[in-house]
Amino acid sequence: MSIQGETRIFRQIGVIRCSPHTGRSHDFTRLECPEWVNVIAFTPMEDGGELLVVEQFRHGIDASTLESIGGVCDPGENPAETARRELLEETGYCSEDWISLGWCTPNPAVQDNRCHFFLALNCHAVADLDLDPSEELRVWAVSWQEWQEKFRSGEIHHALVLGAFFRLEHWEGWGRLRDRLESQPGIGSR
Repeated sequence: MSIQGETRIFRQIGVIRCSPHTGRSHDFTRLECPEWVNVIAFTPMEDGGELLVVEQFRHGIDASTLESIGGVCDPGENPAETARRELLEETGYCSEDWISLGWCTPNPAVQDNRCHFFLALNCHAVADLDLDPSEELRVWAVSWQEWQEKFRSGEIHHALVLGAFFRLEHWEGWGRLRDRLESQPGIGSR
């Protein structure tokens, strides 16, 4: 193993791996990354049941994306703690009603980490945003109907956001929540 580069969000290492199929050795690049979280957050149904999302400029694609709340686990922080922290920092909202939706491996070809998905219900505003120095984002509250239109149009294209909503749709409580969301008036505030 040789370290080829290190940043705040990953460490690039070179490794030699033996194929389980042929027994031959090959050189590979691997990124060691911290765990990530992605939070799907809704305001209370009596307040419209709006989805809280953030708009951020993403330098990898040189464009803004509309996505759910997310971030990197700090050293020693478990994913549930990170989810609560990220929701508060990025939106100023908090929730006492959390559900774990599972996790995925973002890119197992080269990365070693997982992205954990959480659902936060009945979110309410309690503070101002508390962003990292390089973090610039806008918070939007959108109706479920508006979000679905953005999904269908392809405006929502961030793979981890798509993964989070896939996990939401496979959660055992999804049918009840979907019915409640679809009964809301459908006026978005973006």
